[in-house]
Amino acid sequence: MKKHLFWLLVAVVAGVLAHTAFALFVPGWWFSREVGKLAEAHGRNSFFILSPQEQAKLFPGLPRFGVTGVCLFDVGKGNVTFAADLPDGFWITTIYTDKAEAIYSVNNRQSGANSFTVSLSRAPGLIEQIIKATEKEAIADIDSGWTVTSPEPRGIAVVWYPTPEIGLRSIAAEQVARSRCMAAAAPQS
Repeated sequence: MKKHLFWLLVAVVAGVLAHTAFALFVPGWWFSREVGKLAEAHGRNSFFILSPQEQAKLFPGLPRFGVTGVCLFDVGKGNVTFAADLPDGFWITTIYTDKAEAIYSVNNRQSGANSFTVSLSRAPGLIEQIIKATEKEAIADIDSGWTVTSPEPRGIAVVWYPTPEIGLRSIAAEQVARSRCMAAAAPQS
């Protein structure tokens, strides 16, 4: 009897561990893998519109006839500027690390404008935070956009613009495609 109870307990613990590992780690790993494939195909620090097939793989819950534009960024070697130029109407912009962690999100009502700029940079580590706190650096003037710091060097900024019907997708895609994602210019010394 004790032998059967032991093996039942082992099976339950193994099931809980397998479920926990799958629920916690596989989605981030899968998202990172898909972002890596997009980076190989389109390059880093670039903005492009996902095809309906690419959109279905990366964001299976979104309707296929909406427009999804992405900025694949890499702040490992410097800041990246994401300049969005979106059509009137409802839209959502969300910035993710390549581990699928949402670090910033804004929609058309929160933004108040259809054209905006997001400056992406790497979040400082603990030692850098201590050094900056002791230096008492002056905060540089920030442009009219937002500044987002990422705990990971790579990530993806996603613009989703829903369209009421598939025929309007190409028109909306042309307008969303005016957005840009580029490495920021190195500061002049």
